Amino acid sequence: MSSILKIFSILLCVFMFACGSSPDENNETPDENTPAEDSDAVTPDNDADQSDTDTSTEKTDEERDNDADTALSDEDKVENDDETTDGDADFEELQTGGIYIFSDFDESGSAKSRNILGNGGFLGFSIFSLGKKYWAVSAIHESIPAFDWDNATGRLYIFEKNKHVESLDDAAFVLNHPDKSLNVGFGYTAAAPCDINGDGFADLAVSSHLAAFGDLYAAGEIVVFYGSPDGWNEETYSISRLSSAYIQKADSMSQSLACVDYDGDGFADIFAGGQNAGPELSGGGSQGMVAFFKGRAAGLSENESWVLLPEVEEKAQYFGSSMLIEDLDGDSLPDLVISGWGLKSDKSSANSGGAYIYSGGTDWQHGATHKIFGEAGSQFGSALKTIEIGGKKYLAVLATKDKNYGTVNFYDPAEDFAARGRFSFPSAFAEEGNISDFDTIKLSSDTDLIVIGGKNFGNGGMTYCATISNKTISEPEACKFQPESPEGGFGNAVFNNKNGEIVVGMPEYIHRF
Repeated sequence: MSSILKIFSILLCVFMFACGSSPDENNETPDENTPAEDSDAVTPDNDADQSDTDTSTEKTDEERDNDADTALSDEDKVENDDETTDGDADFEELQTGGIYIFSDFDESGSAKSRNILGNGGFLGFSIFSLGKKYWAVSAIHESIPAFDWDNATGRLYIFEKNKHVESLDDAAFVLNHPDKSLNVGFGYTAAAPCDINGDGFADLAVSSHLAAFGDLYAAGEIVVFYGSPDGWNEETYSISRLSSAYIQKADSMSQSLACVDYDGDGFADIFAGGQNAGPELSGGGSQGMVAFFKGRAAGLSENESWVLLPEVEEKAQYFGSSMLIEDLDGDSLPDLVISGWGLKSDKSSANSGGAYIYSGGTDWQHGATHKIFGEAGSQFGSALKTIEIGGKKYLAVLATKDKNYGTVNFYDPAEDFAARGRFSFPSAFAEEGNISDFDTIKLSSDTDLIVIGGKNFGNGGMTYCATISNKTISEPEACKFQPESPEGGFGNAVFNNKNGEIVVGMPEYIHRF
């Protein structure tokens, strides 16, 4: 006989994907999207088309507040009348989330797979790199103890890149919010390990972008775990947030993080983005903002020292939704890239989305050295990654609403970020949904595989693959290595862990046992 089971469905308003890092498809786009006709995938040598044609329709203050509503709510108990094969035994269902790890790729794109389930709380929502040694998977609503939804602090699982992972027990470190703060989006992203306090040990800055400050819900905060000979723990930490000059409700500050010794004083600094942050504009709302927090011997500064804003003073541009710091052009100097999926190229243009690039060796406070924008309403800049194609590094930018299903756009840092191609689905593509995340992996010396995840493709998410060889992208098709029946938001996050493996998140997976 079936029992009445409590199944929690947790609605997460987290402003961007995954992954990291694009806006959820259910969020209202900052302007009416009039997509151009779909085109076949192009070669990485062809320039991407980047025209803005639509008229902007921006969010109201009420919509801005709704975007930041944590809404981590429980549904009522539900009755499940399904039966097991003997028609009499009880069963249980729990929302665990999970990841698939695909390895041992051959030249055809086939691979072996193994899956790891979580302890609730959307394991696999974000998957990202932590420098050369570690990669991490977040479960942004995992509770202590597991499946106790009233005590959801979020959890971050950190793995070594050169180690074989079979279960969560293989994690090198497992971190929760040290104050056990609830429903704060802990682990949404993190900055690559760097020495903030100059003691010789790598420190780790972790996002809690939904953390409240007094009555200011979802203002956001940065949790820094200070390194030791034994790594990171929850005993030695600090918390930083925006000062009273800037902090507001719904900022989502720290939804993007990056770490670098910007001023060369021997202490690493933190850049933190919040797509709803920034000074309140005269018409209401904010542009989005990135704040600079200074490293020092006492640890990360409690508040920001200065901020970066988009050049166009208009709300709903979501500047700071994604960010990365990396030496892109090979000059041994770190470059900063900040995207906003509603950015405008000028006051009169539509909200196309875009990315600001601040070249190493320049004063980033004086403005970006390069800017790239998508097509009107495309949500260009929903996610940023650096990828290698044919041994050459490219900046890759996701536009989740471009060409109906989303596109991945490639830019060459060595050529002043000239457009070098676009991945898109053919016009006959019939699936519903949009690209959620992407990454690449090398199949052979002259062939790379781009893996495209879509959490809403099919009935429960899908991954699609295309090979890139001789600067030509093949027609995408369902990846040969995905589960037979994908489910649970499979494809929400896609990540190359640099151990010859692709990791795919399925954060909404329901485990039946």
